[in-house]
Amino acid sequence: MGTTVATNALLQRRGERSALAVTRGFRNLLHIGNQARPRLFDLEVAMPEVLYEEVIEVDERLIPEQEGCHLPGSDTWTRVTGCSGVTLLVQRPLDLERLRSDLEGVLARGIRSLAVLLLHSYAWPGHEEQVGSLAAHLGFSQVSLSSEVAGMARAVPRGLTACVDAYLSPGVRRYLSSFCGGFKNGLKGVPVLFMGGVPVLFMGVPEPPQDPP
Repeated sequence: MGTTVATNALLQRRGERSALAVTRGFRNLLHIGNQARPRLFDLEVAMPEVLYEEVIEVDERLIPEQEGCHLPGSDTWTRVTGCSGVTLLVQRPLDLERLRSDLEGVLARGIRSLAVLLLHSYAWPGHEEQVGSLAAHLGFSQVSLSSEVAGMARAVPRGLTACVDAYLSPGVRRYLSSFCGGFKNGLKGVPVLFMGGVPVLFMGVPEPPQDPP
């Protein structure tokens, strides 16, 4: 399924209409990528098209705690413990009310698939999980959290993978549903295995930078 249905949909740009929810201030992160230039002296650099139609900037910000950090107000910021034991500072709490309004606007424009990329969510996915829960509650049929689909430190490939997942998963699900519907009782109670994997997720994204501090 991954190397036929999904890859064909990706190459032909026939995936699901989708939006990207990203930490405020980083709306162009995936478009910029890591600025890799295979031909350094080319005067014209072709930028790959993004898969999402709209961007929602999410009011939230986590910062890994570092010894000697003296950012103004950091003494009063909430601290959370990440997956690897690292402590993170909640510089900007998640604003769910503002996010709700933005998500409702996207839904009103007919977009039902959402990719979520929040900085440092690989270490502490709490904010992403809250965004995903709200989006599902509002009626998004597909919510792809970067911390779930690619729990790695690098924000660019993590975000690109979440966008590909949001773009392709609905179509793959429809195909599988149609396939199963051609059998008696829709194959209910019958274990069915499919070959998966989309081998082009990281194509053209060599060694992107770490999440910014």
